[in-house]
Amino acid sequence: MKRLTALTLATALGLAACGASGGATAATVDGQTITVDDVNGMLSLDEGAVTKTQFAQILGLLVEWSVVEKAAAEELGLTVTDDEITAEADRIFVEFADEGQSREDFVATRGFTEAFLQMVGHQEALYRKIHDKFLDEGRGVPSEEEIAEGMDARRLAMTSACVSHILLGELQGLEGDELESAKEEALAEAEEVLGLLDDGGDFAEIARERSTDTGSGAQGGDLGCQSPQRWVEPFRDAVLEAPVGEVFDEPVLSVFGYHIIFVSERTVPTDEEVAESLTTDGVRGEIDAWVGEKMAAADVTVTTRFGTWDSTGLQVVPPEA
Repeated sequence: MKRLTALTLATALGLAACGASGGATAATVDGQTITVDDVNGMLSLDEGAVTKTQFAQILGLLVEWSVVEKAAAEELGLTVTDDEITAEADRIFVEFADEGQSREDFVATRGFTEAFLQMVGHQEALYRKIHDKFLDEGRGVPSEEEIAEGMDARRLAMTSACVSHILLGELQGLEGDELESAKEEALAEAEEVLGLLDDGGDFAEIARERSTDTGSGAQGGDLGCQSPQRWVEPFRDAVLEAPVGEVFDEPVLSVFGYHIIFVSERTVPTDEEVAESLTTDGVRGEIDAWVGEKMAAADVTVTTRFGTWDSTGLQVVPPEA
C-alpha cells in the first residue's frame, strides 16, 4: 500500500506514449480487462507523455489491485462502501497535502487524478479490513514466546533519542602502544572538557572548537534524533542510560575515541506498544504472503506493446525501447 501512496511520476501519460487508443486492452487479469483508458484515468495528462516504464508501473498496480479486490470479496467476504472510500481518500489528502494546498493541486502536482486518490483510498480501507480479519483469526500473530524473543530488539528500534556529543581523540587505525597512548590522551582531554562543562561551559561552543567529529561539531555536536540502534554499542548503551537534559557524567569510549554525551530527548515505547508493533508486522507478513499467493495464481496477460507479465517477480515488465 505504501508504494501506491508514495509513487510519483515526473510526467504524465499521453496516448502517443504507447501507440494505442484509450479503449485498447492493456492487460487481462483472470478474464477481466484493463484498458489504456483505465491507466490514463489514474494520471494527469496535462504535461505530455509518460515513459513505457512508468506506464508499466501503473499497469502493474492495477493488475495487483484487480487480483486483491477480487480475492478479498470471494475468499474473505470483504468489500468497501463508497462512504468508506471517500473517508479514506479525505484522510490521505488531509494528512499529506501541503498547508493551503487545494485537493486539485494535491493530486495534479503528483501527476495523478482524483480517480487515483479514490483508488488508493479504496485500497487503504480494504487492506485495513483484511488486516483486522487476519488479526481476529490469528493469522500471522506471533506467539507470546516470539514476542518475548523480539521485544528487546524491537524496543531499541522504536526508541528515539535526540543526542549531541563531543568526540575527543582519533583512535581508528591505531594499534598497540600507539593506540593505548592515544586513548590516555583522549581520556585526559575528555575529563578536561567535562570539567569545563561542569563550570558552566557551553556544550555547542566547545563541540565546535574541540570535537574531532567535525561534521557534528560544526552543528554544535548535534547528531539529530534517531534510533540508538544506529550507533556503536558503547555509545548506544550510554545514550539509553544517560539522564535526559544533562551531560552524561563520564566519558564513553568507542572505537572512535571518547565521547561526551548530552541527550536532550528520549522516547521509549511501552511493552504494549512493542508487542503491538511485532503483532502488526506478523499480520502484515501473512497478508503479503496471501497477496503473493493470489498474484502467482492469477492468469495475467499483458498486451505486447505495453510489456510482459513477469510471473516470478509478479510485475509488468516494460517493453524494450
